[in-house]
Amino acid sequence: MTLVALPELLEHARERRFAVGYFEAWDLYSLEAVLAAAEAEESPLILGIGGLSANHGWLRSHGIEIYGAACEALARRTNLPTAILFNEADSFEEAAAGLRAGYNAVMMHTQGWPWERLVADTKALVHAAHGLGVAVEGEVGALSEMRDGVLDDSGGRMTGVGEAVAFVEATGVDCLAVAVGNVHFVHDDHTPTIDTQRIRDIGAAVSVPLVLHGGSGTPADQMRAAIEAGIAKVNVGTRLKRVYGAALDAAVRAGGSDANLLHGSRRADDVCVRAAEAVTSEVRRMIRVFGSNGRAAA
Repeated sequence: MTLVALPELLEHARERRFAVGYFEAWDLYSLEAVLAAAEAEESPLILGIGGLSANHGWLRSHGIEIYGAACEALARRTNLPTAILFNEADSFEEAAAGLRAGYNAVMMHTQGWPWERLVADTKALVHAAHGLGVAVEGEVGALSEMRDGVLDDSGGRMTGVGEAVAFVEATGVDCLAVAVGNVHFVHDDHTPTIDTQRIRDIGAAVSVPLVLHGGSGTPADQMRAAIEAGIAKVNVGTRLKRVYGAALDAAVRAGGSDANLLHGSRRADDVCVRAAEAVTSEVRRMIRVFGSNGRAAA
């Protein structure tokens, strides 16, 4: 097991101008697909699941615990430097449930929160997490979102340099997710425009590594420019689910007569295995875009 603290993983990436991908998984097939891609590319890795689109009742009753244990078990089986993240919990209480569940990093989805709650709850989470050796990712600003193929920028707000400095100093977070033109839930139907100068300005003003959410729809050239400007972690989720869904549909249409082989057999005929192979291929491609290939031992 090579479990590495998230700040250490990201500081290493920031110094060498590459980014570590957090490729959000949603089941055991996708977790294994992400790990297989990182091993094939010899890349550092952040394993984990997220709460943004999940059933929070399910997460709180047992999902957080089950997937924390699964991620921890997979991390024990690899020699890659690996962090484990519970991403975008909906509250302090939900994030705190991840602190003893196998994750060594947690994050709350705080877009739209008033400043006082944002600072108070993040500071409280940092205090609780650091006491257990768990890192906390914070966020300032708000991403626009794609909804049914249409850009909704009503809640979007770029991260300001001053508020980033104030937030980091007030809370003690270990890394900071910023809004710099990136957009949530994009695949191929919208092209964001990343403000790389804003990334540089924020990075020069704060002491912690910077994170880019909404990596699914950011073109490769803009992604590389953002990483060169100072982004050390990129979150990708939507793209992977679309890749998985398309491959799963194709595998189901290709069919077969034995349901025992097609569903859950883990053999070549398993439609979920074939869909996971497509995810592995896409994650490998994005790892190369992020420049983390071959960096596991570097």
